[in-house]
Amino acid sequence: MTRRRQQRGFSVIEFMILVALLCIVAAIGVPNFIEMQYRAQRAEVPSNIEGIHLAALAYRAANGEVVAEILPRPDATPDNRARPWKLGSKFDELGWQPEGDVRGSYTLETTPSGTFVVKGICDVDANGAQAMFTASSADGIRTLTDPEVY
Repeated sequence: MTRRRQQRGFSVIEFMILVALLCIVAAIGVPNFIEMQYRAQRAEVPSNIEGIHLAALAYRAANGEVVAEILPRPDATPDNRARPWKLGSKFDELGWQPEGDVRGSYTLETTPSGTFVVKGICDVDANGAQAMFTASSADGIRTLTDPEVY
């Protein structure tokens, strides 16, 4: 009588099926993960605009006017890397600065009538299409680009 050997482990076909299933899951999951990273990085800009907007409203209430910062800060070319915030701008006079590095660029434009507009741009996926956000002295934050622009 011959003894039958017990099989242990996977056969080649079972292993290939497992690898195929893992590839399918990765093909679905990786693009969604990347898009969620872009959304999280882009979310910094409206949050910072809201902070600048509130600081400008408080400054205007205390001083009767708002200082303008028409040069994009920290620089005019946002991309997918975080850049350090540089001190020495009118944002310092407003009493606002971000916590840590930023991915967006910000301006504060004023008019002779005392109104102001805060603008922020970013390009966290570095494809050349910039997401743009604004907040005026009368309105809240508005997105000027399609929500799919990062």
